[in-house]
Amino acid sequence: MTLKTQKYIFLFIALAAILAVFIFSLPRTNPVPASHKETLDRIVSLAPNITEILFELGIGDKIVGVSEFCNYPPEAQKIPRVGALLNPNYEAIIALRPDLVILLDEMSADKPRFDSIGIDTLFIQHDTIAEILDSILLIGNRTKRTKQAEKIVSDLKSRIRNIQTSVPDSNRPRVLISLGRNYSQDPSARPQNISIAGNDGFYSSMIEYAGGKNAYQGKIPFPVVSWESIISMNPQIIIDIAPVETKPTDADVSVQQWKNFTQVEAAKNDRIYVFTEDYTAIPGPRFILTLEKIARIINHDEPNDN
Repeated sequence: MTLKTQKYIFLFIALAAILAVFIFSLPRTNPVPASHKETLDRIVSLAPNITEILFELGIGDKIVGVSEFCNYPPEAQKIPRVGALLNPNYEAIIALRPDLVILLDEMSADKPRFDSIGIDTLFIQHDTIAEILDSILLIGNRTKRTKQAEKIVSDLKSRIRNIQTSVPDSNRPRVLISLGRNYSQDPSARPQNISIAGNDGFYSSMIEYAGGKNAYQGKIPFPVVSWESIISMNPQIIIDIAPVETKPTDADVSVQQWKNFTQVEAAKNDRIYVFTEDYTAIPGPRFILTLEKIARIINHDEPNDN
C-alpha cells in the first residue's frame, strides 16, 4: 500500500478496512480511445469529496453512480453505489454508461482500463488545502461550471483569510490532532498506537491557519506514535477526529481516555475535543467548517461540552 493511499485512508478516518486494491477480472475488449464529451449528463464519482464538489457546483443531478460512504449531501445517499474507494465495481460502472468518471489521483493506474472501454476519466489531487481548491476548479472547468467553481474557491479563500487575520503571531498553542488509534469502551484505557496529523499539508495547514502550531514537528505526514511520544510532545490542545459512523468509542469515553495522560497540559486544562462530524475526516469543500471549528477552539470560543 502506497503512502498516498495510506494518507487518504487516514483522512477518511478508516471509513473502510481496505487493505489492498482489488480489481475485478473483466473480459478485455478492443481498445476504444476515450475522448472528452462536450455534454456530460452521466457522471460517476468515486470519492465522497468528489461527490460533494459536484453537488456544490449544482450538478448533483448528473451523478449516476457513487462509491461507498458518499453520504453528503443527503441526496447522495439515493444514488446507486459502484463499490468502495479502492476497489470500485467496474461492471457496475460500465453498466451505468457514464460520460465521465472522476477519481482520486491515487487511482491513476486505472486510467488505461477505463480508456480501453472508451470511458473518459478525470483525476484529482486532495492531499492539501491548495489541492482541494484546485480540484474544485478542475472539476468545474471539465463540467463547464467554471464560474460556479471560481465563486466557491473565492468564498473559501475569503473565509480562510478572515481566520488568518484574527489569529496572533505569537503564543501559538501546541495542537495534536488524532486520526485513529486502538479503541475500547474502557474509560481507564490509555490511547495506544495513535495515528496523528503530522507534516501532511491538510490538517497541519489548518492548525497553522487557525493560530496554533502542530505539536508534532517531524517530517512524516501521518506518524503512528506511542503514549510516551504524546507525553513528550505535551500538546496544549488535543483534537480527536472521530466521526460517529466509524468509531466504536463514545465521545465522552474518548475524552476520559485522553485525560489519562495526566502529565499533558491538554488533559490538565480540560482542552480535549472530539470531532464527531463526518466532514472533519473528508478533504473536500467542507474542510472550511473544520478549520473554523479549530480556530474557535484555539481562541477559546468553542465550548467544551465533554
